[in-house]
Amino acid sequence: MNSEMSVVQTQRDLLRRIHTEGVMIAYDACIDVCRDPKAPANARQAAAATLFRAAGYFGQQEKQRTKEPHEMTAEEIQRAIADLSERIAGKAVRSDDDDGGMFD
Repeated sequence: MNSEMSVVQTQRDLLRRIHTEGVMIAYDACIDVCRDPKAPANARQAAAATLFRAAGYFGQQEKQRTKEPHEMTAEEIQRAIADLSERIAGKAVRSDDDDGGMFD
């Protein structure tokens, strides 16, 4: 039992370090890559995308377009229900060669 507790405590300590030290190291690494003019373009792009994603900039347009149901008028709710129904119906259509596998 004592070794189980030490494993759990070790995992907790490691996660705490990842959430504190690791995040700062990763952030610094991304900044360094973005600022390095000699870094490959794909590395700079990936680092920049990581920073934007972490900052919450990706997906902002989608969030701004979508209203919460309590913010919608009755007409907007009806339109949203109709859109969702169409999307569900479109996904429910199966082709002749679909065997129902989960990776189709």
